[in-house]
Amino acid sequence: MMKNFFFRIFIFMLVGVFFGNCIYTELRSPGLAANMTQYVMTSEDYQILGPVETQGEFVSWFLLVVTGETGYSELLKQTREKGGDDIINYRFEVRQKSILLIVWNRVIWNASAIAIKYKDKIKK
Repeated sequence: MMKNFFFRIFIFMLVGVFFGNCIYTELRSPGLAANMTQYVMTSEDYQILGPVETQGEFVSWFLLVVTGETGYSELLKQTREKGGDDIINYRFEVRQKSILLIVWNRVIWNASAIAIKYKDKIKK
């Protein structure tokens, strides 16, 4: 009887060690960012307006229902409100939480960039 009890405890612990991260996970990592420039810019080509930051989240259930926003468009919106034209040095960080990998996923993201306004010679 005692041998059977220890065997069950061993199996339970083994399953917990191998499948514990499949039940609930939390991950924090830098996200992918579009940081490619098609042309060479110098500091004479633009004026720095300052940093812009935003954060948000999106949630998915069973990989079918997804709610949330995008960070890049929100940064551009804030840049336009400051009178700017574009953003540079775009950074994106995500924190992901999930239950059973596909049942529920929640991603909280933080995005930041530098708002710039192009000078007249670059707009032509």
